[in-house]
Parts: sequence; structure tokens; C-alpha cells
Amino acid sequence: MKKVFSLFVVMCICLCTFTAFAADDYWNDDIYSSIEKVVKENTPTFPDVDFRVTDSKYSALVVDMEEEYFESDGKEGHIRKTQTVKDYTKAIQTAIDDASAAGGGRVIVPAKPGASRANPTVYYTGSIEIKSNVNLHLEEGTELRFVRNISNKYYPVVLTSFEGNDTYNYASPIHAFHAKNIALTGKGTLNPQADPYNWLPWKRGAFGFENQAKVVDVLVKEWSDKACTIERRLLNDGVTPLPDKIPTMKINWDNIEEVTYVDTPKDVKPLRSLLRPCTVEPYACENILIEDIRIINSPMWEVHPLRCRNILVRGLEIDSHGHNNDGVNPESTHYVIIENCSFSTGDDCIAIKSGKNRDGYNRGKVGGESCGNIIIRNCVFADGHGGVTCGSECTGGISNVFAHDNHFDSQNLQQVLRFKTNSYRGGLIENIYFKDNTVAKCSNALMYGETQYTLGSAQDKEGDLGPYTPQLKGVYMSNITAGAPDSPVNAKDAILWKAYERAPMTNIKVKDVTVYGVKNAISLSNVKNFELHNVKISLVDNPAELVTYNTDPIEISDVKLSVKGKECELKEGAKLEMPADFDKKDAVTVTGVITTADKNFVEGKASVNAFLDRGTLEPGNKAPVITPYAAEVKKISDGKYSFSVSVSLADKPDYQYAYRPDTEAENMKPGNHILSLVATGQPYNQNTWNYNVICK
Repeated sequence: MKKVFSLFVVMCICLCTFTAFAADDYWNDDIYSSIEKVVKENTPTFPDVDFRVTDSKYSALVVDMEEEYFESDGKEGHIRKTQTVKDYTKAIQTAIDDASAAGGGRVIVPAKPGASRANPTVYYTGSIEIKSNVNLHLEEGTELRFVRNISNKYYPVVLTSFEGNDTYNYASPIHAFHAKNIALTGKGTLNPQADPYNWLPWKRGAFGFENQAKVVDVLVKEWSDKACTIERRLLNDGVTPLPDKIPTMKINWDNIEEVTYVDTPKDVKPLRSLLRPCTVEPYACENILIEDIRIINSPMWEVHPLRCRNILVRGLEIDSHGHNNDGVNPESTHYVIIENCSFSTGDDCIAIKSGKNRDGYNRGKVGGESCGNIIIRNCVFADGHGGVTCGSECTGGISNVFAHDNHFDSQNLQQVLRFKTNSYRGGLIENIYFKDNTVAKCSNALMYGETQYTLGSAQDKEGDLGPYTPQLKGVYMSNITAGAPDSPVNAKDAILWKAYERAPMTNIKVKDVTVYGVKNAISLSNVKNFELHNVKISLVDNPAELVTYNTDPIEISDVKLSVKGKECELKEGAKLEMPADFDKKDAVTVTGVITTADKNFVEGKASVNAFLDRGTLEPGNKAPVITPYAAEVKKISDGKYSFSVSVSLADKPDYQYAYRPDTEAENMKPGNHILSLVATGQPYNQNTWNYNVICK
């Protein structure tokens, strides 16, 4: 019986030159305008009715409480302390409930005369839930100071997520659930009081506190990766009984306020939570305004719209430097404008996300709930890991992100534009537009992408063993100025992109960019259709001496595979019948023609390499060893070169996880392969072609 293999060829060949590019290659006005239109039309307004939390009806609900908190014991541990404060939780929540029941209005948290940021009017409170048609307004000079009693009395169990994995956990200090037309406004301050001894030590188990890792491992590896139903992922304070009923993840976008509940499983003993909540988290809400608020001392991410639609975030001041203190993180959320905000954070300033691992893939529907249609403009970025970041929790995908007219300035800002994912997180990131931005300082790179991210959890450090293929394509950067001749950026790299051999980044285009003073200009690893047009970069030892970079297209043609004397042309969708005695362990030869004006090809310094799958596993080595097959390259004529490379299609080890998406099921089977051809001229000029080889 004859053995058959099918070769599916994806050939993305750049045929354009610098002069042929149109402006809309780097911007999409139609999508941008549609985002503005949707957000503007759905920005909430409210009845002209005020509910003041200091009115007699609500002030009567204020009670004394003992706030519990922790400080240093003077050595390497902690001690418990208490203080008596006024608890406004019930007063504020009742005012919100009344406003919503009356059809809407503004709930005012007033400042006393003479109050200021330095001398605020303080309201101690537990978690507050904003209801439909309510604007919670903090007057300038007020501060909501959230109590440090970490219990479900003050932070009840709600449906939420932690770093992209779905669970029930502590409510955020400000949260909303299945609400419509809501707002958080005013120039007041949100202060959850997170510090090295309260909330934050759970990150690593510092100062004698427990480490969140043991709960995160259960959430990721037991609950998410093993598809545990959400209703069984119960976390609480270890003392407070769970409610009799809990909400499901079902969303009815025709009636967002509808909530589906189920009985709380009686056979599940909840784990004691060590997972920190975000500061502001609307869940499954639509038509949201968050404006002018200041946020400090956050336990986790600061503003986290989760599975929401239609959001305007405007004028925020975020200054919080704790663990995972991302600024604004839209997750599985669509139609967002973030404008006129300032960021100085302990992690990414803005991080766009869509769920993590299997949860991200299955959230809402098979294939996940993507995140996208986002505008970021007129913002100022100081400290942070990334300025504008996509990932790392992005399994559901991210698309249509526009960032323009922003300014980045801090030596404590690592990356300006950042992408991060890996094969555990996967996801398709596409159509990212970044233009008309200025950079004064950053420490690592202006444009940084890694789809082999290893800096997260222990799982991420395992390498390319996950079940999802990360994809990054369609990133367009233009009209960017970084530094000046007398004030260099002082970053390590101007541009750094690195991807798996089997899943190169595609269509990364950069034009009209000037960067003064970096240690290294451009570093690439597995990038397809990478284009530079009028990109000028100088190094730190001579910031005024700019070098101009332009890429020359690298095209491939006449690609053939030969085995046992039979030659097969490789075309997309082609199905080839192999000789009856074909053995997959036999070597096959791949040949083709490269056309390019790249200088390294002209001078014989270029290379063509083939990569097969994820490589092979060596004894005792959990991670795959990916080895290139080097092709022989010969000049045919000016601008044309032939190549030939021998590759073994031996069965690969079956070490991949069993729940890989159906779209890649064929490539999971032993003997089926992903063959990549990578042609590299100048270090910053390469192209990659992928062939899915299915051997049966």
C-alpha cells in the first residue's frame, strides 16, 4: 500500500519596495474610526440626581471596626497590629444600591473643605460593587482607603480570574458584575494599602507569609490545563462559608444584566486563597467610563475590564509599584479607548490580554474570547516593564490595537512596545499599529517581541512544550523618534524580535523611525517578511552618527522536494503520492531559488536553513533540541541563488500535550511535520516559508 504525504505551502513573499508602500499599510482609518464611533455612542450618561454618602441616611450606617494589618517584626518576619477606623462600606454600597434602584444617578464621596491629596478626607471601606446606571464619583481630596482585613467579610467571593485563569476569589476593591452604564469618576484616590506586609508578600511568600505559588499551580495545572469546570474552582478565606449559589460564566450580550446561577457544589472544599485581587474590575459589563481617578498601592493589576465591551478610560493617574502592578489591562474585552492617562507602575503600564492556557482557549467558546479594537493615545509612560504590551496571557487572541501620540520617558521603562507569549499561552496577535510616538528613555528595547516567553511561571520556563502555537503577525510601526543626539535613549536594543523556528513572526514593518543611542541596533530570530524603510539608528558610543537601514525583499520560487529519484513541486494544497517503498526515515532533498538584492547574498555571506518541527528529544532532556539543516547556496546570476538541503522526515517523539487545538491535530501525530525554510541575508533581513508535511 502506498504511503502518502500532503504538503501545504504557506508562501508569504514580499513583492513590495519602499516606494510602493501606501500609507494605509501602516494604519487603518476605517477600523480606527469604527472604534471611536462605538465607544463614543456608548459612553454612559446619568440622571442629574446625586446620592451623597455623608447624607444622614447613609452616615447612620457608618460603624467602628478594627482594621487588621501587618508590619515588620524588625527581623525577617511580620507582626499583627490593629487600629480602630470608621467603616463606610455599608454606607457607600447602600447609596449605590439606592441610586441603581431609582433608575440611576451619581453617588458622591465628598471631600471636606480644605482637603487635598496630601491631606485627604479618608473613607475606610471594604469592596464596593458599582451597579447599573450609577456613577461613583470621588471628589478631589477624597481617598477611599480599603481595609487590610483580608477576609470574605470585606472582600466577598466573586467570579473573576487571576492572570488569565478563571476562578472564584476575593472581590476587587471596586468591582462590577453584569452591569450596564457604569462609571468611576472624580479626582479622588483609590488606595488598597498594598505594601510589603499587606497583600504583596503572597507573591513570593516573603516575611513569613505563605507563597501564592501553591494556589497558582493548582489553578493553572490542575484546574485550567485539566479542564476542571469553573464551578469547582472555589477559593475563599478559609473561614467564611461559601454562598449557596454561585454565578456561571455565561454571558447574554442581549441582556447583559442577566446572571445565571448554579448551586455551590457541596462536595468541594474550597482552597484558602492567596491570590491578590485587582483594584478595579468590571466583569461582563458594557458601557463603562473610568475617568480622572488616581490609583496607588495596588495589590495586583490596577484597572482590569474582564469580558467587557465599550470602555472609555480617560485622565487616570496610576502610580503603583508593587508586584504585578500593571496599569490598565483589558482582557477578553472589545472597544476600548485609553487616553490622556499617566503611568508609573511595577509591571506593564498597559497590557492587553485574552486569557491564559486552556482557559483562554475555551473561555466563552472554543477558540477563546479575543481582545481588541483598542485605541491608546495621548498618554505618558514612565516606569514599567512594558509601555504598551500584548500578552502574556493572550490565548484567545488580540487584534486591532492602535497606539499614537504617546510619550515614553523613564530609564526604568524596559520596553516601549512589547509582545510576549509562548506555546503554553499561544494566541494570535495581529494588526498592531504604532505611530507618531516619542521616546526619551527606556532600558531594554523600543520594539520588543518574544513568542518564546520564559520569564513568567515555572511552566513558562520549560520551553516549547506547550499545546498552542503562538502567532504574531501584522505589526506596523511608523514615525517614531527616540532620544536625541545630545540625549541618547540608552537602551540595549532598538528592535529585538525572537520567535520559535516553527512559528516565525510575520509581516513586521517599520518605517520612518529614528533612534539615537542604543547598544545594539537590530536582533532577529525567526521573523518572516520583516521590512525596514528609512530606519535610522545610532549607537551609544556615537549617538549623532545615524546608520540608515532598509531591507531588500527575499523571494523564494521553484521549490521542490525530491525523494528516491522522484521530484515533487511544492505548492500550496498540493498532495503528493510517494513511492511504495518510501520510508519516513529516508532523507529528502529540498531545493529552490532565492531572488534578492540583499548585500549578504551578493557577497556570499547569506544562509538558507531548514528546521523540522520542534526538534528531537535527547535522553534526560525535557526540552526539544532544535537543529538547523544548513543548505548549500550557489549564485545563479545577479540577484538569483539556488539552494539545496537534505532533511530527514523521521518520526518525531510523541511528547506534546493531548489537548492541542483541533486545527493542529494533524501536526501532532508522530511522523507529521512542520518544515521551515529560513533565508537570512543581513542580520536584520530574513524571510521564512512554512510547509506542513503530513506523512501517513
